[in-house]
Amino acid sequence: MRKKLVSLLLAATLSLVGCTAGSEGGYTTKVKTSEEKIVTSAQFSSGDDVKDLAASPEKTAEKTAEPKQETEAPQQPAGDTQESSGGLPKVWFINNANGIGWSAAFSSSMNETFDTDEYDYTFVDGQGKQEVQLSALEEAIAAKADVVCLSPIQEDGYDDILKKAQDAGVKVLLVDRMVSASDSLYEGWLGSNFDLEGENAGKWLVKEAKGKKMNIVVLQGNKGASAQQGRRDGFNKVIKKHKNFKILAQELADFDKGKAKVLMKKYLKKYGKKKINVIVTHNDTMCYGVMEVLKEKKIDPNDYIIISFDGEAEAFKLMMDKAKLDLCVECNPLIGPNAKELVTKILAGEKINKKNYTDESVYTADMAADELENRQY
Repeated sequence: MRKKLVSLLLAATLSLVGCTAGSEGGYTTKVKTSEEKIVTSAQFSSGDDVKDLAASPEKTAEKTAEPKQETEAPQQPAGDTQESSGGLPKVWFINNANGIGWSAAFSSSMNETFDTDEYDYTFVDGQGKQEVQLSALEEAIAAKADVVCLSPIQEDGYDDILKKAQDAGVKVLLVDRMVSASDSLYEGWLGSNFDLEGENAGKWLVKEAKGKKMNIVVLQGNKGASAQQGRRDGFNKVIKKHKNFKILAQELADFDKGKAKVLMKKYLKKYGKKKINVIVTHNDTMCYGVMEVLKEKKIDPNDYIIISFDGEAEAFKLMMDKAKLDLCVECNPLIGPNAKELVTKILAGEKINKKNYTDESVYTADMAADELENRQY
């Protein structure tokens, strides 16, 4: 393999989110990532001890980094070559954060696709920090990368570095999330139609409510992320057309289980458990936090309609467990093979569509049992 230095912080970073359905582009992502168990975000929250869960960070790093020699050389920056690339195309993947659950499956899919003898591959963990991503892009430009796959942490703030990459002949493919910069500065984007995700959740709720008056609280992802904005806008677009719904509150919990617990406690204290009818979480990780709060308060989750996004196996188990979770809008992280299709075209000098959507679904509680065995994350 031709991979460069890798920065993996599996258990040290929180899971971020990514995806939902759309047919434009026609890409299908139903593929396996790895037989190695992935730590689910249901098992992880801020400050939790994860040493007994799946692979440790040390084992993960051993799996992905170059084999150690008896006398290990000092680590080099991500852009420095450790071995000759032999003329292989230089492909970089800069993730937003190499976390757990959905995020870990996303990283695994990309790494397993590009960490082969076909590419001189470099993976960079963005660590949830835009400055880390911007620095990595600078290094990719200095290393004269052919293609950089970037999963931006937020939409704003990438204009200058994308222009610099373009001027240097470095092609950029956005994966999972988008940027607000002009689409002339990057080759294209591969991911989910986040607005459609929100719309699908809203349309299901309209049918489920059957005209009954319902009060809604929403736990959003991190501010400025494509998933947070799209899911919010799509859901609100549908709900605001119906007078029987009222959104009591929609605040940020950063796709984080611990923050979701704090926010859900705040909602219960402010509105009382009986005034709330619907709980929406922008990812499964936050849904697990909500479930823990309800358990602590001895409140039956079935007192509410609960909607989540992502489609982790643990969420499907919640749907099967007396339908504690009512709806899960899938966001498929296994996009490595589709990214490879686009990277191959870019390397060949071909133009690709600016928007390329993954193939995903929407699952109700009565569908969970049949689908659970198909969950790969």
